[in-house]
Amino acid sequence: MIRTTIYLSDEVHNGLKHLAVERRQSMANLLRKAVEEVYEDDLKDLHAAQKAWKTHLSQPEKAISAREYFTKRTKKNA
Repeated sequence: MIRTTIYLSDEVHNGLKHLAVERRQSMANLLRKAVEEVYEDDLKDLHAAQKAWKTHLSQPEKAISAREYFTKRTKKNA
């Protein structure tokens, strides 16, 4: 895990602190869960893109055009 710093307003910090006590979790855990939930789809897309890039580098003959990729992606998300 990597440690990072964020700045929160006093109001958000106090609310998060109370929520952490109520849920018996750390503030850090609440923030991690929130970030993962908000960016879940984006993180999945990023992971898929990284995997596809590795595949492309090892098997460039199987590459498809960007237009084909986005067409498939649009159909998948519809």
